[in-house]
Amino acid sequence: MTYQEWDFIADTYIPLLGVYFVISVVKISRNRGWINVKQSIVGIIVSIGFIYGLMWLDDTMNIWPRFGLDYSTHTALALVFMVYFSRQSTTKFILATSSMLLYCLLMVYQQYHSIMDILTTSIMTLPFIYLAQLKTLRTKM
Repeated sequence: MTYQEWDFIADTYIPLLGVYFVISVVKISRNRGWINVKQSIVGIIVSIGFIYGLMWLDDTMNIWPRFGLDYSTHTALALVFMVYFSRQSTTKFILATSSMLLYCLLMVYQQYHSIMDILTTSIMTLPFIYLAQLKTLRTKM
């Protein structure tokens, strides 16, 4: 495949996760009511707010560049959805984790980010993402 074809795949990954999230929320709300998905939606919104807040902080204070790195918004956003989907079932955990790893490999292959960019972003964002979605982690959807 060409660079542009891989680029297209990489560019559609996060929007597809977002669409799948919306479909999942609608499906769960139809079966169990909106009250059961409200916390999931709040967890996702708070997580995304944190991701972009950290991006702004990095842009303002040049945190990652000081270490010769780049904050990976791609990684952080993908992790938000990975956490949500991975808690639904063992199968979805395996699929979410596998797709995330493949996405990371694609970002490195396409030279969007280095492995260190991805690792440092993950280390800095994943704990907060889990905390933001913690209330919904207590019950399986």
